[in-house]
Amino acid sequence: MHRKIRFAIYSWLLQQSDSIVNDRAHRVADISPTARVYSSGGIDNITGHSSNAKIGDHTHIRGRVIVFPTGKFQIGEWSYIGHRSEVWSQSLVQIGNRVLISHDVDIHDGTAHSMDAQERHEHFKYILSRGHPATWDDLPGIAAKPIIIEDDVWISFGVTILQGVTIGKGSVIAAGSLVTKDVPPGVIYRCSVTPIITPLAQKK
Repeated sequence: MHRKIRFAIYSWLLQQSDSIVNDRAHRVADISPTARVYSSGGIDNITGHSSNAKIGDHTHIRGRVIVFPTGKFQIGEWSYIGHRSEVWSQSLVQIGNRVLISHDVDIHDGTAHSMDAQERHEHFKYILSRGHPATWDDLPGIAAKPIIIEDDVWISFGVTILQGVTIGKGSVIAAGSLVTKDVPPGVIYRCSVTPIITPLAQKK
């Protein structure tokens, strides 16, 4: 009996936590009334504009979505983002309808930092003193290109998707894959990673 009571209390507390996170998400994003954001994740919309983060009908988000001041995020209907998955938008991440994104998936449409050490340091100091830069003029050395994930895509666990990629309708991305180039519609995408080591001096 005590175990049942503890489980009931735990379930109630979890529901309350989910409700708080979901309510907060509705204040910072344009979310359908039938969509849900859970306490295991959340929406960090640094832009301050709810129109820059749109979530469609019946979509459930258990992961974390971060929208920088220069970014936008859109996800359609009946889609899902799993536990510990993170979507980082400096430009645009656009996800279609009926897209399933498993756990531990990372989606990044930008480089986040400059290759140049001094520019990285100045960027870091800017964030600490003034918050994330709101214009590209204050982001030297950083690049971003939109990521488009079309309808009916399934992204399995542990996948990383980098900037400028389009994943075609109905495709499946196998577990642990690194996606750096466009994926055609209707395929299974698998990859193995071959390390490439380049001296930083050659980047200049």
